Amino acid sequence: MSTPSAKEVIDAFARVLRKKLENGETVEVPGLGTFSVEHEPSQMKENADGDSYMAPPRDVVSFDPDA
Repeated sequence: MSTPSAKEVIDAFARVLRKKLENGETVEVPGLGTFSVEHEPSQMKENADGDSYMAPPRDVVSFDPDA
């Protein structure tokens, strides 16, 4: 069994992180920070032409670095 490359380790981490966040879990990485999903409700926005529109609700990934 060979030692995994840095790319393989990062790819594996990204897959696990994505899966956990999709399941609504918070992911804490010691020495780095905490990843979580936050829900943003729909809100009124304005485009460059000055027209208003309703932006749909969405979930966004949030990162809080360790202090």
